[in-house]
Amino acid sequence: MLLTRKTDYALVALAGLSRAGVSRASARDLARDCQLPLPLLRNILKVLASHGLLVSTRGPNGGYQLARAPRGITLAEIVEAMEGPMRLVPCCHATSTPQDEGCRLEDSCHIKGQVRTVHGRLLRFLEEVTLDQIAGEHDLPATVSVRTVRFGIEDRDMPTTPKGSTPHVKLH
Repeated sequence: MLLTRKTDYALVALAGLSRAGVSRASARDLARDCQLPLPLLRNILKVLASHGLLVSTRGPNGGYQLARAPRGITLAEIVEAMEGPMRLVPCCHATSTPQDEGCRLEDSCHIKGQVRTVHGRLLRFLEEVTLDQIAGEHDLPATVSVRTVRFGIEDRDMPTTPKGSTPHVKLH
């Protein structure tokens, strides 16, 4: 799964608002402080506001502010606001049916159960990661439960990247 540049910039902007501790910031100030292109950031901020993650105030003292505390905004909400419903494959969406997605393999698919399990675990993990963790204000969850049947290992706790070390996935 690769996040788009818009989602990357949304994470950077939201983390910037979270770390700044200001009640409100203009799109221009946020673009300058986070080194993001202003026209694209304006569109991103509108999307985030329309999904209830930001509150927009018009006028000379207007700007954007977080709609709730950073610990109350999840990575899953941010990704879904920018990317739409998350799913690994078409049949993983909660409301999808084979007819909706045109999956001709539904009846004979030997991996759909496992892929749906992975999808569910990934979604739950994204729901556990909050904006304050992304912003570096709190540590990420210490472990990720991974079930690896291929090697005969089940439900092992795999350590995440320790704080201060280089992560394997680059968010910005």
